[in-house]
Amino acid sequence: MKTLLYISPLPQDSQTGGANAVNYHIYKQLQKKFNCTYVQINPKESKLGKWRSQFLRKILRRPGRFNFYSKKRLRQIGKQFDAIQGHYDIVFFRGFTPWVACQPSVPYFAYNDVHFLQFFKNTFSYNEFIKHDIERICLEEKKWLIKAEKLFFESQWGANQCHDDYAIKVVKLKSIGRGGNIPIPKKDTYSGSLNLVIIANNFYQKGGDLVFEAFKLLKQNHKTLQLHIIGGHPGQNVEETKGVVYHGFLYKERHEDLLKLESILAQAFLLMHVTREDTNPLVITEAGYFGCPAVSVNHFAIPDLIRNYKTGVLLEYLPTPQHIAEVVSTLISDKTTYQAMRSATWLYNHRTFSWDTIGNFLNQHILPKQQNTRNLN
Repeated sequence: MKTLLYISPLPQDSQTGGANAVNYHIYKQLQKKFNCTYVQINPKESKLGKWRSQFLRKILRRPGRFNFYSKKRLRQIGKQFDAIQGHYDIVFFRGFTPWVACQPSVPYFAYNDVHFLQFFKNTFSYNEFIKHDIERICLEEKKWLIKAEKLFFESQWGANQCHDDYAIKVVKLKSIGRGGNIPIPKKDTYSGSLNLVIIANNFYQKGGDLVFEAFKLLKQNHKTLQLHIIGGHPGQNVEETKGVVYHGFLYKERHEDLLKLESILAQAFLLMHVTREDTNPLVITEAGYFGCPAVSVNHFAIPDLIRNYKTGVLLEYLPTPQHIAEVVSTLISDKTTYQAMRSATWLYNHRTFSWDTIGNFLNQHILPKQQNTRNLN
């Protein structure tokens, strides 16, 4: 069995949050085929540099540096990697950007949702940061990615964006998907309730305000409709509205919270994820395991997760509350279409987003490479 060094900025056994959960499961899959060693590398960001950048951007309204990937911190990461890389057959990196100063002496692979430039475009505006500092990070990342044996992505959209921005050969880019982080139910136990569900740390960021306005419109004709909110507080006016049920944060590590989350998803009519900012949301897959279709936006990697009008509905980015309400109302009225959508959602998510399926695909793409260690680029 070949030896594999797994490098991640995240703790090995944490499953809290989407990033940690994906990291946990992909490592478990690699352990099936390789003798793995897990090493966490995540030196602290310079407080002074962070403060200086925030002061420039937030107070003076001037561009600052992207301090988290400063030259100094990236060099620190590179030195820590050099100290432990040892005599392994393969190195596997979770993520891209932190590792650009790492130069393995053996073939290396990496797995991520998106490259740095796409993350930056999703999250920030260009005038917030010094242009040449962002260009520095992108150039270093591009050079590092080109040298990798293979780059794995959580979505085809992520792979396509990397190709478009960095001109990396398509043969090097592989979309393998990612699974959810909740026990997969054996059957669909939905009993007909009209429960809309929002799961979001940040209510506004995930379009909760738009869904809430749509909910108020829908409530006029559908008296039993409820809006269940899990995660960050939506605001007092939302929580106190008739039909809204706010559950707070539910942590899967707590048995009672996990059971509550499972019961909410099992009886959910629709997951509402009309998000303003996202990449590859885990909540769509986890709701899909229970047969719950999602209403979301035709943006980011979300079209990789939802087959439009088959396992959910993809709306324009961003839809009006009126349009959201119309789509939901149609699904409430057309029970035959909705039931067909539930069945398709169950099947699609169970078949496509299983960690075992993803792990088999991943390992098949790594193992043959060991017969020929030449860089394909």
